[in-house]
Amino acid sequence: MIPGGELSHLVNSAAGKLEKSGITAADRRILSNGIRITFIMNSRSCGINFYYSEKKGFSVVPSGGDIDLSRRIKGILLSDASSIPDETWTGSDEAGKGDYMGPLTVAAVYVDRRRAEQYRSIGITDSKQLSNDTVRGYAERIRSSSSGFFSIVSVSPLDYNTRFSELSGKGMNSLDLLAECHAEAIKELFRKNPIPGRVIIDKFCNEKRIAYLLPEGDYMLDLRIRGESDPAVAAASILARDAYLDGLDRISRKFGITALSGAGEKTDKIVREFVREFGADVLDEIAKIHFRNTFKILSLFS
Repeated sequence: MIPGGELSHLVNSAAGKLEKSGITAADRRILSNGIRITFIMNSRSCGINFYYSEKKGFSVVPSGGDIDLSRRIKGILLSDASSIPDETWTGSDEAGKGDYMGPLTVAAVYVDRRRAEQYRSIGITDSKQLSNDTVRGYAERIRSSSSGFFSIVSVSPLDYNTRFSELSGKGMNSLDLLAECHAEAIKELFRKNPIPGRVIIDKFCNEKRIAYLLPEGDYMLDLRIRGESDPAVAAASILARDAYLDGLDRISRKFGITALSGAGEKTDKIVREFVREFGADVLDEIAKIHFRNTFKILSLFS
Protein backbone atom coordinates (compact mmCIF):
# COMPACT_ATOMS: atom_id res chain seq x y z
CA MET A 1 0.00 0.00 0.00
CA ILE A 2 1.48 3.33 -1.06
CA PRO A 3 1.75 5.80 1.84
CA GLY A 4 -0.82 8.59 1.88
CA GLY A 5 -0.51 12.31 1.28
CA GLU A 6 -0.01 13.17 4.96
CA LEU A 7 3.25 11.23 5.10
CA SER A 8 4.47 12.65 1.80
CA HIS A 9 3.80 16.17 3.07
CA LEU A 10 5.68 15.50 6.33
CA VAL A 11 8.61 13.93 4.49
CA ASN A 12 8.88 16.83 2.06
CA SER A 13 8.84 19.23 5.00
CA ALA A 14 11.53 17.20 6.79
CA ALA A 15 13.73 17.07 3.68
CA GLY A 16 13.42 20.84 3.31
CA LYS A 17 14.38 21.35 6.94
CA LEU A 18 17.43 19.12 6.56
CA GLU A 19 18.46 20.87 3.34
CA LYS A 20 18.84 24.09 5.35
CA SER A 21 21.31 22.23 7.59
CA GLY A 22 23.41 21.06 4.62
CA ILE A 23 21.93 17.55 4.48
CA THR A 24 20.76 16.60 0.98
CA ALA A 25 18.14 14.01 -0.02
CA ALA A 26 19.80 11.89 -2.72
CA ASP A 27 17.31 9.10 -3.29
CA ARG A 28 13.70 8.32 -2.37
CA ARG A 29 12.02 4.91 -2.32
CA ILE A 30 8.42 3.99 -1.46
CA LEU A 31 8.07 1.23 1.16
CA SER A 32 4.91 -0.79 1.81
CA ASN A 33 4.04 1.49 4.74
CA GLY A 34 6.53 4.32 4.57
CA ILE A 35 9.15 6.24 2.61
CA ARG A 36 12.92 5.68 2.65
CA ILE A 37 15.33 8.49 1.77
CA THR A 38 19.11 8.35 1.45
CA PHE A 39 20.67 11.53 2.84
CA ILE A 40 24.15 12.85 2.10
CA MET A 41 26.29 15.34 3.99
CA ASN A 42 29.83 15.89 2.73
CA SER A 43 31.25 12.36 2.27
CA ARG A 44 28.79 10.68 4.66
CA SER A 45 25.46 9.08 3.84
CA CYS A 46 22.69 7.22 5.64
CA GLY A 47 19.20 5.89 5.07
CA ILE A 48 16.16 7.13 6.97
CA ASN A 49 12.75 5.47 6.93
CA PHE A 50 9.75 7.73 7.54
CA TYR A 51 6.38 6.43 8.74
CA TYR A 52 3.09 7.93 9.79
CA SER A 53 0.05 6.61 11.65
CA GLU A 54 -2.72 8.39 13.52
CA LYS A 55 -1.79 6.56 16.71
CA LYS A 56 1.98 7.07 16.68
CA GLY A 57 2.30 10.15 14.52
CA PHE A 58 5.43 10.87 12.47
CA SER A 59 8.31 8.41 12.95
CA VAL A 60 11.92 8.82 11.87
CA VAL A 61 13.83 5.51 11.82
CA PRO A 62 17.54 5.16 10.85
CA SER A 63 18.09 2.45 8.23
CA GLY A 64 21.81 1.90 7.81
CA GLY A 65 24.76 4.07 6.87
CA ASP A 66 26.64 6.64 8.92
CA ILE A 67 25.44 6.46 12.52
CA ASP A 68 26.50 9.99 13.46
CA LEU A 69 24.65 11.45 10.48
CA SER A 70 21.54 9.41 11.38
CA ARG A 71 21.65 10.79 14.91
CA ARG A 72 22.09 14.32 13.63
CA ILE A 73 19.06 13.95 11.36
CA LYS A 74 16.93 12.57 14.20
CA GLY A 75 18.11 15.38 16.44
CA ILE A 76 17.06 18.00 13.89
CA LEU A 77 13.69 16.45 13.07
CA LEU A 78 12.69 15.13 16.49
CA SER A 79 14.27 17.57 18.89
CA ASP A 80 11.76 16.59 21.57
CA ALA A 81 12.16 12.81 21.16
CA SER A 82 13.76 12.48 24.59
CA SER A 83 10.50 13.64 26.10
CA ILE A 84 8.89 10.30 25.15
CA PRO A 85 9.89 8.15 28.15
CA ASP A 86 7.80 5.12 27.21
CA GLU A 87 9.15 4.58 23.70
CA THR A 88 9.59 0.85 23.16
CA TRP A 89 11.01 -1.30 20.41
CA THR A 90 12.00 -4.88 19.63
CA GLY A 91 15.19 -6.09 17.96
CA SER A 92 15.87 -9.53 16.51
CA ASP A 93 18.95 -11.31 15.18
CA GLU A 94 20.09 -14.85 14.36
CA ALA A 95 23.02 -17.23 14.73
CA GLY A 96 23.98 -20.43 12.95
CA LYS A 97 22.77 -19.29 9.51
CA GLY A 98 26.18 -19.81 7.91
CA ASP A 99 27.36 -22.62 10.19
CA TYR A 100 27.22 -26.18 8.82
CA MET A 101 26.86 -27.89 12.19
CA GLY A 102 24.35 -27.06 14.89
CA PRO A 103 20.98 -25.33 15.03
CA LEU A 104 19.60 -22.16 13.52
CA THR A 105 18.74 -19.79 16.37
CA VAL A 106 16.88 -16.49 16.51
CA ALA A 107 16.36 -14.20 19.49
CA ALA A 108 14.12 -11.16 19.91
CA VAL A 109 14.56 -8.58 22.68
CA TYR A 110 12.06 -5.94 23.87
CA VAL A 111 13.47 -2.67 25.25
CA ASP A 112 12.49 0.78 26.40
CA ARG A 113 14.91 3.69 26.60
CA ARG A 114 16.07 2.75 30.10
CA ARG A 115 16.79 -0.88 29.22
CA ALA A 116 18.52 0.10 25.99
CA GLU A 117 20.81 2.45 27.88
CA GLN A 118 21.46 -0.29 30.41
CA TYR A 119 22.64 -2.60 27.63
CA ARG A 120 24.87 0.11 26.20
CA SER A 121 26.41 0.86 29.59
CA ILE A 122 27.52 -2.73 30.21
CA GLY A 123 29.04 -3.04 26.73
CA ILE A 124 26.43 -5.10 24.89
CA THR A 125 27.47 -5.20 21.23
CA ASP A 126 27.37 -7.41 18.14
CA SER A 127 28.13 -10.99 19.22
CA LYS A 128 30.37 -11.50 16.17
CA GLN A 129 32.87 -9.13 17.80
CA LEU A 130 32.99 -11.14 21.04
CA SER A 131 34.60 -14.38 22.19
CA ASN A 132 32.36 -17.32 23.06
CA ASP A 133 33.12 -16.89 26.76
CA THR A 134 32.17 -13.20 26.62
CA VAL A 135 28.95 -14.05 24.77
CA ARG A 136 28.11 -16.59 27.47
CA GLY A 137 28.68 -14.02 30.22
CA TYR A 138 26.63 -11.29 28.56
CA ALA A 139 23.81 -13.73 27.76
CA GLU A 140 23.52 -14.65 31.42
CA ARG A 141 23.35 -10.97 32.40
CA ILE A 142 20.63 -10.30 29.82
CA ARG A 143 18.59 -13.30 30.94
CA SER A 144 18.86 -12.42 34.63
CA SER A 145 18.00 -8.73 34.17
CA SER A 146 15.41 -9.01 31.39
CA SER A 147 13.07 -11.86 32.32
CA GLY A 148 9.97 -11.67 30.12
CA PHE A 149 11.61 -9.26 27.68
CA PHE A 150 13.25 -11.76 25.34
CA SER A 151 12.34 -14.87 23.37
CA ILE A 152 14.52 -17.48 21.68
CA VAL A 153 13.77 -19.87 18.83
CA SER A 154 16.21 -22.75 18.32
CA VAL A 155 15.70 -25.08 15.36
CA SER A 156 17.72 -28.30 15.75
CA PRO A 157 19.45 -29.71 12.66
CA LEU A 158 16.82 -32.48 12.43
CA ASP A 159 13.95 -29.97 12.47
CA TYR A 160 15.86 -27.58 10.23
CA ASN A 161 16.37 -30.23 7.55
CA THR A 162 12.70 -31.23 7.67
CA ARG A 163 11.48 -27.66 7.41
CA PHE A 164 13.99 -26.79 4.69
CA SER A 165 12.85 -29.77 2.63
CA GLU A 166 9.20 -28.71 2.96
CA LEU A 167 9.99 -25.14 1.93
CA SER A 168 12.13 -26.30 -0.99
CA GLY A 169 9.14 -28.24 -2.28
CA LYS A 170 7.29 -24.91 -2.46
CA GLY A 171 10.10 -23.17 -4.33
CA MET A 172 11.38 -21.42 -1.19
CA ASN A 173 14.81 -21.47 0.45
CA SER A 174 16.81 -21.02 3.66
CA LEU A 175 16.02 -17.30 3.85
CA ASP A 176 12.33 -18.15 4.04
CA LEU A 177 13.06 -20.52 6.92
CA LEU A 178 15.05 -17.78 8.64
CA ALA A 179 12.16 -15.34 8.11
CA GLU A 180 9.80 -17.83 9.75
CA CYS A 181 12.09 -18.10 12.77
CA HIS A 182 12.35 -14.32 13.19
CA ALA A 183 8.57 -14.08 13.01
CA GLU A 184 8.16 -16.87 15.60
CA ALA A 185 10.50 -15.13 18.04
CA ILE A 186 8.79 -11.75 17.58
CA LYS A 187 5.31 -13.26 17.95
CA GLU A 188 6.33 -14.93 21.22
CA LEU A 189 7.67 -11.62 22.52
CA PHE A 190 4.45 -9.83 21.56
CA ARG A 191 2.49 -12.39 23.58
CA LYS A 192 4.41 -11.31 26.69
CA ASN A 193 4.51 -7.54 26.15
CA PRO A 194 2.55 -4.61 24.70
CA ILE A 195 3.09 -4.04 20.97
CA PRO A 196 6.21 -1.84 20.61
CA GLY A 197 6.57 1.22 18.43
CA ARG A 198 9.20 -0.38 16.20
CA VAL A 199 10.54 -3.79 15.22
CA ILE A 200 14.17 -3.74 14.08
CA ILE A 201 15.49 -6.84 12.29
CA ASP A 202 19.12 -7.22 11.27
CA LYS A 203 18.56 -7.19 7.51
CA PHE A 204 18.93 -10.52 5.72
CA CYS A 205 16.11 -10.22 3.16
CA ASN A 206 13.69 -7.75 1.62
CA GLU A 207 10.47 -6.70 3.30
CA LYS A 208 8.26 -8.84 1.05
CA ARG A 209 9.85 -12.07 2.30
CA ILE A 210 9.11 -11.45 5.98
CA ALA A 211 6.39 -8.81 6.45
CA TYR A 212 3.46 -11.18 5.87
CA LEU A 213 4.76 -13.55 8.56
CA LEU A 214 4.96 -10.93 11.33
CA PRO A 215 2.20 -10.34 13.89
CA GLU A 216 -0.36 -7.66 13.23
CA GLY A 217 -0.07 -4.35 15.05
CA ASP A 218 0.55 -0.64 14.72
CA TYR A 219 4.34 -0.70 14.70
CA MET A 220 7.06 0.29 12.25
CA LEU A 221 9.13 -2.44 10.59
CA ASP A 222 12.80 -1.52 10.16
CA LEU A 223 14.98 -4.00 8.23
CA ARG A 224 18.34 -2.52 9.06
CA ILE A 225 21.77 -3.21 7.61
CA ARG A 226 24.24 -3.61 10.51
CA GLY A 227 21.26 -3.71 12.84
CA GLU A 228 23.50 -4.73 15.75
CA SER A 229 24.31 -1.03 16.20
CA ASP A 230 20.95 -0.91 18.01
CA PRO A 231 21.16 -2.22 21.60
CA ALA A 232 18.05 -4.42 21.28
CA VAL A 233 19.42 -6.13 18.17
CA ALA A 234 22.87 -6.43 19.79
CA ALA A 235 21.32 -8.12 22.83
CA ALA A 236 19.36 -10.42 20.51
CA SER A 237 22.55 -11.34 18.66
CA ILE A 238 24.16 -12.37 21.95
CA LEU A 239 21.19 -14.48 23.06
CA ALA A 240 20.98 -16.13 19.63
CA ARG A 241 24.70 -16.93 19.63
CA ASP A 242 24.49 -18.31 23.16
CA ALA A 243 21.60 -20.58 22.12
CA TYR A 244 23.60 -21.70 19.08
CA LEU A 245 26.55 -22.64 21.30
CA ASP A 246 24.14 -24.59 23.51
CA GLY A 247 23.10 -26.53 20.42
CA LEU A 248 26.71 -27.42 19.60
CA ASP A 249 27.19 -28.57 23.20
CA ARG A 250 24.15 -30.86 22.97
CA ILE A 251 25.54 -32.51 19.84
CA SER A 252 28.96 -32.92 21.46
CA ARG A 253 27.50 -34.56 24.57
CA LYS A 254 25.22 -36.90 22.62
CA PHE A 255 27.87 -38.23 20.23
CA GLY A 256 31.07 -37.78 22.21
CA ILE A 257 32.76 -35.74 19.46
CA THR A 258 33.23 -31.97 19.77
CA ALA A 259 31.00 -30.13 17.30
CA LEU A 260 32.40 -26.96 15.68
CA SER A 261 30.93 -23.77 14.27
CA GLY A 262 31.80 -22.53 10.80
CA ALA A 263 31.65 -24.19 7.41
CA GLY A 264 35.30 -24.57 6.49
CA GLU A 265 37.80 -27.41 6.35
CA LYS A 266 38.12 -27.70 10.14
CA THR A 267 34.40 -28.28 10.41
CA ASP A 268 34.43 -30.76 7.52
CA LYS A 269 37.22 -32.71 9.22
CA ILE A 270 35.17 -33.03 12.42
CA VAL A 271 32.03 -34.01 10.51
CA ARG A 272 33.98 -36.77 8.73
CA GLU A 273 34.74 -38.18 12.19
CA PHE A 274 31.00 -38.25 12.94
CA VAL A 275 30.28 -40.06 9.67
CA ARG A 276 33.06 -42.62 10.19
CA GLU A 277 31.78 -43.35 13.70
CA PHE A 278 28.01 -43.23 13.18
CA GLY A 279 27.37 -43.47 9.43
CA ALA A 280 26.05 -40.96 6.90
CA ASP A 281 22.60 -40.78 8.52
CA VAL A 282 24.13 -38.87 11.44
CA LEU A 283 24.38 -35.78 9.23
CA ASP A 284 20.64 -35.20 9.54
CA GLU A 285 21.06 -34.82 13.31
CA ILE A 286 24.17 -32.68 13.40
CA ALA A 287 24.29 -30.55 10.22
CA LYS A 288 22.32 -28.48 7.73
CA ILE A 289 22.46 -31.03 4.93
CA HIS A 290 21.66 -28.66 2.04
CA PHE A 291 25.09 -27.02 2.51
CA ARG A 292 27.68 -27.97 -0.14
CA ASN A 293 29.77 -29.44 2.67
CA THR A 294 27.53 -32.52 2.63
CA PHE A 295 28.49 -33.45 -0.93
CA LYS A 296 32.20 -32.93 -0.25
CA ILE A 297 32.10 -35.06 2.89
CA LEU A 298 30.03 -37.93 1.50
CA SER A 299 32.09 -38.09 -1.71
CA LEU A 300 35.01 -39.32 0.39
CA PHE A 301 32.97 -42.30 1.62
CA SER A 302 31.53 -43.45 -1.71
